[in-house]
Amino acid sequence: MLSDLAFYLAEQEYDVYVICSHQSYDQSTDLLPKKESINGVTVCRITTSNFGRNWLPGRVIDYLSYFLGMGWELFQILKSNDIVVAKTDPPLTSVVTLTISKIKGARHINWIQDLFPEVAKALGFNNYFLTLLQRIRNWSFKHSIKTVVIGEVMKSTLLEEGLDESSIQIIPNWSDSDIVYPVESISNPLRDIWNLRGKHIVGYSGNMGRVHEFDTIIAAANELKDNSSITFIFIGDGPQKQHIKKQVERLELKNVLFFPYQPYDRLSDSLSLPDIHLLSLKAEIEGYCVPSKYYGIIATGKPSIFIGDKNGEISKIINRDSSGLQVDCGNYSDLANQITHLFENREQLLDLSNNARISFLEKYDKKYAMNRWRSLLENL
Repeated sequence: MLSDLAFYLAEQEYDVYVICSHQSYDQSTDLLPKKESINGVTVCRITTSNFGRNWLPGRVIDYLSYFLGMGWELFQILKSNDIVVAKTDPPLTSVVTLTISKIKGARHINWIQDLFPEVAKALGFNNYFLTLLQRIRNWSFKHSIKTVVIGEVMKSTLLEEGLDESSIQIIPNWSDSDIVYPVESISNPLRDIWNLRGKHIVGYSGNMGRVHEFDTIIAAANELKDNSSITFIFIGDGPQKQHIKKQVERLELKNVLFFPYQPYDRLSDSLSLPDIHLLSLKAEIEGYCVPSKYYGIIATGKPSIFIGDKNGEISKIINRDSSGLQVDCGNYSDLANQITHLFENREQLLDLSNNARISFLEKYDKKYAMNRWRSLLENL
């Protein structure tokens, strides 16, 4: 998302700087150059500690070291009336960037992908310290010129937090039709490479994070283990991957396979591979984040089954666009039944697929989001 927007703005002759970490996302030991120009965008990378994502205290130290370096870099390059767009990873970035923006006379926009510490609270880490962080974070939101959210439910959450409605703008996430597009099963090389030719494929692709729910998927795979025509695949990585693999091993499921993240130039093949995609979000997380993998899925014209709150953001979208189905967390029998029903009723599966592609082309292609962002910036 960030790369798409930065490169687009550079093409529109904006002077664009991106400040980020020097670590690669999927290989934290791979350190990138401290400064370089990419497609007209100046990228400034901050040297940080490198404890990694798996040890919470170390991750906090990584964040703090990043904030110090990022704050100093921003202070050096920022000029009066510049526009600062603060992302929400690492958490509380906006507290640092707004403070520096006020000192330098710059304008500040929040771009929210997820809400911390609300997510941490929903996952059971509820204490006074997190409440204090939330109040500090809300200060940075309320004193920004604009806050961009990625869904209606997230907007409702921030209205409840006390933000003024006029300061909130919805710009959904997107996918790029030039990069992600449908690949027919018969010509998809991954079916041969991964020995999946002739299979009905149910797939989960992307981050296997703590906010996602996987026990329902594993239980459904267990219920369908005697159906030799159906294979479940997980493509990606994340904190819950080992838990998922242990469950699969414990149940001795031969119908579940795991594959790593795929290169960017193979994304169309990867996302086109499943006949049905699965998305999940714990019900208590609704309003705090949106599974943005959905937009890449519909770019390939594939239907989704969303496992989560029926009143959640993705549920509302797939219901409105008739691009998929919804199942409550824990209702694995319903999930198994929905999967078998779609494979037995190819016409309905095809209708959902067509609707998914149409909704993407009409609303969620990159060009629409870029136009919204350009309009927002020019209005400032």
